[in-house]
Formats: sequence, structure tokens, C-alpha cells
Amino acid sequence: MTTTISGASGVSTARTYDSVLDLIGNTPLVRLNVLTQDLPASVYVKLDHYNPGGSSKDRIAANILRQAATDGVLKPGARIIETGQGNTSIGLALVGLLHGHESTVIAKPDLSRNKLNLLRLLGVHVIPGRFDVDKTDPEHAWAVAEAATAADDNLWWSRQQSIASNPAAHYATTGPELWHQTEGRITHFVAAIATGGTVSGTGRYLREQSPDIRVIGTTFDLPERPWADSALNKTFHRAPGYEELEQDWADNVDLDQLDVLEARTKGEVIDFGFQLARSEGLLLGPSSVLSIKIALELAATASPGDVIVAFSADHARDYASAEYDEQWLRDHDFGDIADRWFGVAPATSSVTDADSTATDADGSREPVASSVV
Repeated sequence: MTTTISGASGVSTARTYDSVLDLIGNTPLVRLNVLTQDLPASVYVKLDHYNPGGSSKDRIAANILRQAATDGVLKPGARIIETGQGNTSIGLALVGLLHGHESTVIAKPDLSRNKLNLLRLLGVHVIPGRFDVDKTDPEHAWAVAEAATAADDNLWWSRQQSIASNPAAHYATTGPELWHQTEGRITHFVAAIATGGTVSGTGRYLREQSPDIRVIGTTFDLPERPWADSALNKTFHRAPGYEELEQDWADNVDLDQLDVLEARTKGEVIDFGFQLARSEGLLLGPSSVLSIKIALELAATASPGDVIVAFSADHARDYASAEYDEQWLRDHDFGDIADRWFGVAPATSSVTDADSTATDADGSREPVASSVV
């Protein structure tokens, strides 16, 4: 395979923008070439880390704030409060600043330093919250947000899991972009479920263009949240007794837009992330790698001429001190993956206690502040 390196020949396509907000959307769609050899279908990846905030969440941030201002629920100068764990909060902070809104983020204590520092770079005030307790617990991030907004009329909570302008952003932008970029040839769309915005909004738009398009939602099968036992899985597949189950997925997940739900373990996805980086040169976050892995599995049994698009939400940089870090892998029972990609560790580790502390869990941790301002 021969590849070319872009140079002066691409100068004529270079553009000038009036605002960083004009950089949101119209992200690249890149074809996989190495891992797809001998596969009957083509696989493309939508690289949404090209958005200015580094993730697909810039799309929903811009639309959520625009709609909220139009509806009059976000007052001029009001402070945004958010419970997201990084990308959405970064997007809201970035877009919000350019519209005159400062931000407060309720973050779990072990939020990676990379994302914490980006939030602080944007002037975000970070306060602690938990997600490992019941939603009624006063320390749960949602309970903290409820209490804060009830006490201060100047705080506005976006509620990305349920607000309609989340999937609407992807319906208005991601879907049309993919239809245009593939010249209407897309046959499969694969994306992480998460808060439902991407897979539901994009899926709905693409289905309206062609009812035959298959929409595949992806998620992780985690020891603490086994996919086989999840209410979402049982409800989607109409397992006996599903009507009695309590919803454990975001309101914005539109099950009517999904043809298939697929789950994979964290270990197999992290392992494939290294393979993807070293074969295709794509440095992507785990949820993005998950969707690409499933897209490639689909391509192996697809029809010749099928065009499968996997959605990539963010870059690997946010995970360089966690899932893609050798010591983190060894500390979290993924030593086999570390051995495979970094080499077998010596019998006696040379890492000092201080070094080990510095890379504990998902990278260096730092306590967050304790009050809203």
C-alpha cells in the first residue's frame, strides 16, 4: 500500500475562521487501510476529536447552550453547572465562555489530572461529587447539582442525559456530514451508547435517508456492571420480565433507532487500542476503539460494497495516564496487555513508592475544591 503525505498541494483547501466556535463539526472521515485488508466491506472512522475542545461533546455543548438561550432558560451571564466527567464539561465550558457563561463542574474524586487541568485552564470551578452511591445520596453528583441549583437562581444545569438538544445536535450535524461524506453509501453506523445523543440523533437522521441503514450501539461489559445483567440489554432483547426492570440507561438513548447492541470487555478493547495505534496510526479513546473493533468484526461478514462508519468521540491523550499507561495496566490486573505491548516486566520493579503514588489509578490525582462559587 502506498500513501502520500499532504503538503503544499493541500494549501488551496486551507480556510480561515472567524471564531473557534466555527471549528465545531465538519470533522474528518478517514478510511482504515491496514486492518481491513481482505475484508469485503470498507470501514471509515469519524474523527470528532478534531473539534476545538477535543471531543464530539463540543457539538452538543453548542446546541444545548444555543437552544437553552433561545428558550430563555439560560439567562445572560448565568453560570453553567454540569455533572459530566470531562468531555461534555470541557465543551460546555469552552462554548459557554464565548457566550459569557462561566462553569462549575461536579467531578468524581479520581477524575484524571489531564481532564482536571483542562477544565481549570478554561477557568472551571471544580467541586466533588460521587457516582458510586445511590442517586438519592446527598453526595451523588446529581444530588449535589440539584441542591446547588435550588439554592442559586444563577446556576443552570444542562442535564445532558435527558435534554433533547443533545441528540438534536447530532441529527442536525453528524448525520448530514456522514451522509455527505459517504455520498449516501453508508450502510452501517457504529457508536457508543453513553448518553444516547450520538447514536440516537445520528441514527435517526441516517434512517430517514435510507431505512436499510443499520445502527449499532456499543458499550463496555464491566465486572461491576455486567452487560448480561443490565436492564438495557434485557429490555432491548425483550428478556422475560423486562417490563419490571428499572431503567439503567440515559433518557436520550432511543431504542427505536438501534438495530443491534454490542458489548465488549475493557481488556479486549484496551488491547485493540494498541493494535489500532500501531497499525493505522489512530490514537483514540477506549469508547472509540470499542466501536471500531465492532465495526471491523461487522466488516468481516458484511457484503462487498458495504460502507461501515465507526464514530470516534475523543483522542487517546486523555487516557495516556490510564488505560494506555504501562503501570496503570499492571496495577489494574491488565499485566498481560502491558507485557504484550511494553515487554515483560522484570521480576523486581524499580518503581519507587513515590513514583507509584504519582501514577495511582487513572494517573496523578489531585483533590478538588469543596464549595461552589
